[in-house]
Amino acid sequence: MIKDVVKTIKLNSILSICSVVLLLLTACAAAQAPTLEDALEELKQGKYPEAITALNRLLAANPNEAVAQAGLLRAYLETGKYKETEEAAKKFNSNEAKLALAEVYALTGRYNEAINEFDRISKAAKDTIKYRADLRKAELLVLTGKPEQAEPIFKSFIQIYNAEKEKTAEDLTIISQALIYLEKYQDANDVVLEASSEDSEFIEAKLVGGELYTKKYNYAEAADFYKEALEINPNSARTFLGMAANKEIEGGEEMQQALAKALEINPNYVNAYLLRAKTRIDAESFPEAISDMEAALKINPNSLEAHSLKAAFFWLQDRKADYENEVKTVLAINPKYGELYETLSHFATNTRRYAESAEFSKKAMELSPNLWDAHLSYGIALTRLGKVAEGRAEMEVGFKGDPFNVRAKNTLDLLDVLAEYPTVNHGSFILRASAKENPSITPYAANLLDEALQKLSTKYKFTPRSPITVEIYENHEDFAVRTLGLPGLGALGVCFGQVVTLDSPSARKAGEFNWGSTLWHEFTHVITLQTTDNRIPRWFSEGLSVYEERRARPGWGDDWNIMVLKAYAEGRWFRIADLDGGFLRPKTAESVPLAYFQASQVCEFITEKYGFDKILELLAKYKAGTKNLDALQVVLNTTNDKFDREFNEFIQGKVGKYVKAGESLWKRQPGDQPSKEAAIAAVASNPDDFVANFRAGVLLKDENPDRAIGYLKHAIEVFPYFVDEGNPYEALAKLYEARGDKQAQADVLEALVKVNENEYDSLKKLIELRAALGDKPRALEAIKLSFYISPFDPTFHSIAGDLLLDKNEIKPAITEYQVALALKPTNLAEAHYNLARALFADGNRPESRKALLQSLELAPSYGKALELLLKLKSN
Repeated sequence: MIKDVVKTIKLNSILSICSVVLLLLTACAAAQAPTLEDALEELKQGKYPEAITALNRLLAANPNEAVAQAGLLRAYLETGKYKETEEAAKKFNSNEAKLALAEVYALTGRYNEAINEFDRISKAAKDTIKYRADLRKAELLVLTGKPEQAEPIFKSFIQIYNAEKEKTAEDLTIISQALIYLEKYQDANDVVLEASSEDSEFIEAKLVGGELYTKKYNYAEAADFYKEALEINPNSARTFLGMAANKEIEGGEEMQQALAKALEINPNYVNAYLLRAKTRIDAESFPEAISDMEAALKINPNSLEAHSLKAAFFWLQDRKADYENEVKTVLAINPKYGELYETLSHFATNTRRYAESAEFSKKAMELSPNLWDAHLSYGIALTRLGKVAEGRAEMEVGFKGDPFNVRAKNTLDLLDVLAEYPTVNHGSFILRASAKENPSITPYAANLLDEALQKLSTKYKFTPRSPITVEIYENHEDFAVRTLGLPGLGALGVCFGQVVTLDSPSARKAGEFNWGSTLWHEFTHVITLQTTDNRIPRWFSEGLSVYEERRARPGWGDDWNIMVLKAYAEGRWFRIADLDGGFLRPKTAESVPLAYFQASQVCEFITEKYGFDKILELLAKYKAGTKNLDALQVVLNTTNDKFDREFNEFIQGKVGKYVKAGESLWKRQPGDQPSKEAAIAAVASNPDDFVANFRAGVLLKDENPDRAIGYLKHAIEVFPYFVDEGNPYEALAKLYEARGDKQAQADVLEALVKVNENEYDSLKKLIELRAALGDKPRALEAIKLSFYISPFDPTFHSIAGDLLLDKNEIKPAITEYQVALALKPTNLAEAHYNLARALFADGNRPESRKALLQSLELAPSYGKALELLLKLKSN
């Protein structure tokens, strides 16, 4: 009995404990169960896996929860789960579900089904859902070539906005998108900002704002929108796509990372695949590009943009039948899709086939007369072909249609500037420079171009089409706009085939660039682009231009420097198969300058090993349509690996000694300041070490100048290409100057300017020294070289005139005195007199008398002028 009582007590205790445990477990389960608010917050923050799990659990408990249904469908759409979206949407009965279903139809290319579904939703729903359905229906009508049916729908949103009914941030964002289609960009901007103000957490307003600003080239403010969007949802694929599009012009790793992130979030994001494909075609990464296009078409077989990109891909590959099939596919879906030809125009421009770019843009306009970007592209293409008046007229049409296009406005403003530039017709050339600079630049540009035309036409056995227009811009941003339509270009010059544009010397600080060398470089492009019908690969075109710079004048063109030497020593030069990629898809800041230099060395190698005739054969192959490396392999009878091996041997033979001498330049520690004794010991240990010799020379310059001179001379001998500020040439020249040895000082400075084309200060000093030494021919040579850096010092033009007159080179002397006069020297009376005496020597008495009287008007008692006046009267 007692045992039974004990058992009963124990049993009751156990039951009580179990009840407590059960209650606790129930409470915990209740605490852990997701709430709808939690799930929606996770969705908003881009925690998609967690949101999907939570929403599915909620729907398992309550299958008819409409908000959970809508959240789940949105999560599926955001992550590219289109199959799951479609299956779930068909099970749900809400208008939100039908909206998601229609969206899947649109995203997967079932446009008619999508239009019909959106139409049904519009008739059944009201307010925001109806607005969304109407917007998407109208967008798809435009996409499928029925803009006339879409326009009334878009216009209906104006009435919706003007109605007194309260509107949500989503309503306002939808309205702004309709206004964009109606090309009411300012209104669209105002409304999307109103949407953001209405609900600062509504991400779509940020995205529409960013997309609008990017479309109008306002990249900085677009980036602000995307930054705000990421703060709301750090995993929005559309935001990352927008960020990538915002970086499209500058490209680079940041853009590619954004695209990769978008596709990581949504592996079925067609627009992300297509933007990446576009950049890969631009970079000639063709296998990767076609992979992206095929991925996009697998998701949406009717993507017009994907088929347009494929058409461009096949056009670039000269696959005519495949190209025509893609064009037919696009036009069968939308016979008014001018964007097809705008896409083709883009790639024609990027491959410098400007005439074909113009033809494509013209076709785009014919299909879509209101495609204002096509009018702009056509106009710009015409100006690049030298047809400025026709191009301007077309751009004005585009700008009138879209007055918010910054690129159009910039270019039209630039053409206003260009219209003020005096035009000089000179043989095969039309020269334009600012009124201020025209007198001091065009004479030298004309002479240099004449020389380049004669030499390079003979060498390349090709006479380019003329007239060739050369525009020299006083303001760098004007040059940038002429080239890209936007400021910020880092280049110095650009060639379009029959039009060359470049910075004038005043666009940059004297000593930063050599405009003569740049002009020679760009004229070489005129030859190589025209002779190949603009089909030359980028590496070969740039390589030949730098190669020819080096042959035009001593010191011109890129030469060996620390960066390229270090890259070679570390095995970072490009393989021949990757050389074009250095220009088209640079990975670091060094990629492009290294590619330029290496390409020029490849041209040196081909010429030395195979002969220059092989260069001409390669150009002929490219004109015939042979692709990049195929031509190289056929003409040189080589393989890529063999070429790389032999080229490396060639370079090693040229610079192996420089690598050994100069490696201490990049291996030294920052702030390393050895003593004199240590520097001398370093030379003793390694007699050909550049840094050791340079340091020893600098440290001994006061104590033992003779010994210092020896070290500095040897530093130059073992590596003559170190020409940064504070180089051994300068140190050596100063030592000779201290000794009063002008001849030695001049020889050192002359050696320096022969390896550095931008040494303006050294040239000025060299001119002074050669004149003092009575070496008139070399003084004149130095003066002429200085004009290609900065031709704005009237004193040097007067000296040049004197030297030329002494040589009885009267016509060039007259030019120099005219330039000196145009530059408004301090002594105008003397400048007029100099011109008068040159004109007198030329037998031009009337003009000589006119100049002389101008001199005497300024200085009536000027003796030399009075003497010349007597000569004029006596004769």
